[in-house]
Amino acid sequence: MDHTELAALMSHRRTVAPGEIIFLEGQPADHAYVILQGEVQVTVTDTHGTTVVINRMPPGELFGELALLEGPGLRTATALSKDGCELLEIEKDVFAKRLSGADPLLRFVISHLAKRVVMWTDRVKGA
Repeated sequence: MDHTELAALMSHRRTVAPGEIIFLEGQPADHAYVILQGEVQVTVTDTHGTTVVINRMPPGELFGELALLEGPGLRTATALSKDGCELLEIEKDVFAKRLSGADPLLRFVISHLAKRVVMWTDRVKGA
């Protein structure tokens, strides 16, 4: 699916200023995002209170989807705009509707991969 097809599913684009927080770890999730321009940095806070960068994502990347896939729907990390970015927002309801129509095997694989990423993220937090 290219950005044009994705744009047809989105409620709107979001412009994020440099250094602005997109969402915080522990917040309820209401969107997933596709990066159109700029870079997004993903961080977690470990048990010592240190902020750890776990990912830097360029344009074309999807993020924020884990909280829409797993558990109580809370963000597993903090996402912020490094130098400013433009995002496409995928609303939670649109995401869930599209996922529910997917092949059951694909839903199983996606769920399994999401659980694995959450497990790795939790390991970083506990380091």
